[in-house]
Amino acid sequence: MSAVRAIVTGAARGIGRAIALRLARDAADHGGARLVLSDMHGDELQVLAEELRQMGAQAVPVVGDLSQSDAPLALAQAAQAFGGLDAVASNAGFGTFGLLLDYAIEDWDKIFAVHVRAPWLLAKACHAELKKSRGSFVITASISGTHATPPGGAYSASKAAAIMLARQLAVEWGPDGIRVNTVSPGMTLTPLTRDMYTRPGVLEQREARVPLGRVGQPQDIANAVAFLMGPDAAYISGTDLVVDGGLVNTLMAYNRSWKIDQPPS
Repeated sequence: MSAVRAIVTGAARGIGRAIALRLARDAADHGGARLVLSDMHGDELQVLAEELRQMGAQAVPVVGDLSQSDAPLALAQAAQAFGGLDAVASNAGFGTFGLLLDYAIEDWDKIFAVHVRAPWLLAKACHAELKKSRGSFVITASISGTHATPPGGAYSASKAAAIMLARQLAVEWGPDGIRVNTVSPGMTLTPLTRDMYTRPGVLEQREARVPLGRVGQPQDIANAVAFLMGPDAAYISGTDLVVDGGLVNTLMAYNRSWKIDQPPS
């Protein structure tokens, strides 16, 4: 990838951090990446920004909460310092889990604000510059957006909405030369999920379910995002790229009710 001007949200940790580092590495020999980095964790964001600068990138950290409606516009304004914008990784996310019967309205509203409203507002704020560059907008979704995941509460519904948001934008903005896609991680080891994976037997149990035999790493997702942002994906738009080691294709593999000579219909 040549020199890139990009915004990465949820950049301080996990997948967002891996995306920022991947973009910086790819552009290191081509003029360097120019990145606006957004997260609520200001100290960790500053550490990442310094690491990126040592790699030859320009990094502008913006501490903010994307559940607030003015935050996406602030990121687009920060990117004006680069004289344009080539790509956006709308990656910020979180989970508030519970059964829908008991789910709080404020939790529902916040998770939709971060996973759906924020990408929409960020896309709107960046549209003019992405049109000039014929750029790329990538939203981090989830396999939970296409597969109900109890007790995920509003998480699955919000990720499903994010996938459809990207498809809608891809159709509306295709004539402007803007590509919009989603990446849907499967089970991925990040700071948000690390505590769960430290419980006895959880990692081994989950690895056994994945055809490739391991849970994902942030770098696996970052690689997919970088691909969708780059020139090799120039004819890909409105697509949900699943990065899960084959997990979502295993439903029938767990159906033990049929025999080899009696395949499922």
